[in-house]
Amino acid sequence: MRRRGVAMAYHGVADVDPADDPAQLVCSPAQLEAHVRLLRRLGFRFLTAAQLLESNGGVELPTRIAVLTFDDGWRDAVTTVAPLLDRLGVAATFYVCPGALGATSADLAKPAWVGGEAGRLLDSSEVRALADAGMDVASHTLTHPDLRTLGDRELATELRDSRTAVEDLTGRRCETFAYPFGAQDARVRAAVAAAGYRLAWGWLPGPWDPLAAPRLPGPPRHGAPRLALKLAGVRRRNG
Repeated sequence: MRRRGVAMAYHGVADVDPADDPAQLVCSPAQLEAHVRLLRRLGFRFLTAAQLLESNGGVELPTRIAVLTFDDGWRDAVTTVAPLLDRLGVAATFYVCPGALGATSADLAKPAWVGGEAGRLLDSSEVRALADAGMDVASHTLTHPDLRTLGDRELATELRDSRTAVEDLTGRRCETFAYPFGAQDARVRAAVAAAGYRLAWGWLPGPWDPLAAPRLPGPPRHGAPRLALKLAGVRRRNG
């Protein structure tokens, strides 16, 4: 547990009624803080995805390195997560969908993945604020489709236009990517590389591949003890 590197995958972070989070996409702030503190106690050092690329080109996830990633671009990234991580002295990477800025979960999926205030997504000014706060912002496509279902032209648009939009918003290079739903295949991976991404995250643990990099989903309903089990390779249903 202490030797392996780990990339953690999260979505929203809020105190939310479970009825508003049927897909269990939301972790509470207290649980996220417990996860970060556990990783630090275990000797992990935190890098963003961009910093990982800078350090070794994304060819591997070094030992005792933790990368925190947050998918979809929920508004709590700027209201809750960034202040919490700043207090802990940690930076993370947030994957946003520029075609859904200012929208809600209900605009992306029916039924909505997350209801109520917790279901709001970042708008363009909030994405800029997140980057200005020292967080890493990168691409999660324009509109969050399953990329395997798209034709070649639409696939290229989702990948290239989202990268350009993120770079315009942040003023920084965008070379990392997170697959919606973790869904990808050989054709999609080739398109991701052609669009200029050097590191692309999947969803579940597995062998290292820079274009299908493994992540460990943070347990959305549990704190440090459950994460410790997951880091040790013990898996339970529902996080």
